Amino acid sequence: MKKKKNDITNWCNEKKDIWAILGDNKKYLMPAILIVAVAITIVVAVSANKRAAQVAQSTASTSEVSTYEIPDVTMEENAYPEVNALVEKYYTASAEGDEETLLQIYRGLDETEILKSVAASEYIEKFDNITVYTKPGPVEGSYAAYVYNEVKLYDYDGYLPGLETLYICTDENGDLYFNGDIADANEIEYLKQINVQADVIDLNNKVASSYNEMVSADEKLAEILTKMRAALQVSVGEALATSEGASTEEEGSAEASEEESTEPEVKTVTTRTIKATDVINIRSSDSETADVLDKTEKGQEFKELEALANGWSKIEYKGKTAYVKTEFFDVVSTETVEVENTEDDSAQEADAESSAAASSSSSTEASVASTASSTASSSASSSASKVSSAKTGKMTVTESIKFRKEASTDSEALATIYGGETVNVVEQYSNGWAKIEYNKKTGYIKSEFLRE
Repeated sequence: MKKKKNDITNWCNEKKDIWAILGDNKKYLMPAILIVAVAITIVVAVSANKRAAQVAQSTASTSEVSTYEIPDVTMEENAYPEVNALVEKYYTASAEGDEETLLQIYRGLDETEILKSVAASEYIEKFDNITVYTKPGPVEGSYAAYVYNEVKLYDYDGYLPGLETLYICTDENGDLYFNGDIADANEIEYLKQINVQADVIDLNNKVASSYNEMVSADEKLAEILTKMRAALQVSVGEALATSEGASTEEEGSAEASEEESTEPEVKTVTTRTIKATDVINIRSSDSETADVLDKTEKGQEFKELEALANGWSKIEYKGKTAYVKTEFFDVVSTETVEVENTEDDSAQEADAESSAAASSSSSTEASVASTASSTASSSASSSASKVSSAKTGKMTVTESIKFRKEASTDSEALATIYGGETVNVVEQYSNGWAKIEYNKKTGYIKSEFLRE
């Protein structure tokens, strides 16, 4: 039904009256509008802040669980001249025992590795036929490198094949370096995944097979390698003991001389701890066809019972013996255990082996430098042996204390652990220190600040 003309006229007049009323009362109207506008602004701002907080929280949560995408690409051979130049420089320094250059090239290289490289240079004439295979690294300017090399020993006419895995990064100045101290868990996981890709495993197997065939077919070579390995272990252990234990020996010499006449006669037994440099099989005997008991983790440590001439190491594994390929292990430490000479020889050896096994870490991805230095110090002073009755596992820290790299108040502080925090106690020693795991790192605190 259409509106009448009068109705429309009346509506227009009413509309004019409304605007007239608003105009007459504008002194009250403007504050009211302002109040409403402010209220709307506050509501919008609060809502925006809440959304921003939710987005930030979501981003942080995503960041915590994010990982680098693993590319499915084939290894490139000698693809980057600057990478090859760095590798050549590294192997030249290794053959010459050039500690300064090694430290410059290989950042994060621990004391044990440096000592081993310098000691090994006495047996190595040169590295030859170096081939660098690379895959993209997890961050810009980084590479996962697999370096094939052939080693010429002074006492052997042929060349031994080898393969080394390196993580190469670019620093803020654009210089390449080997990264031996990876802190980012995502980077570590990325490299683990890259290292088990098919072409990397094939290369590993090819080199390992070639090496094993040479050693198995040449008794003289096997004997040379066995002697060299044993000599390196002793050399590194002695160097560590000298550098870390000298001051302790001096302090304890006076007490030792006073108690010399009253203490029982002791004998020393030397044992070694070795660390896996890659993920490899643990087998029931020293053969490629033997049953696989388990796999190692990179950085996992074991007590070496014997280094065999055929390239295998007999290790202690879950209370029994097992076998691994020696070439995939580095010597972490050489420990001298003192045993009272009050029983027959067999009993003494058993006690020494038990003590040594207790003081080695078989499953912790620890800082090699701190483990080696601590072990060497205990070898020199015989005061840091494991307390067999001390508790291990999850324990609470009673006060805020420094978490140190080595078992010494002079050692570098890795972090501060606050009272009430929980740590995983790996071992406790008679010198009052405890080896613990905290925030994915291994180090030392004083045992007195621990409780169950």
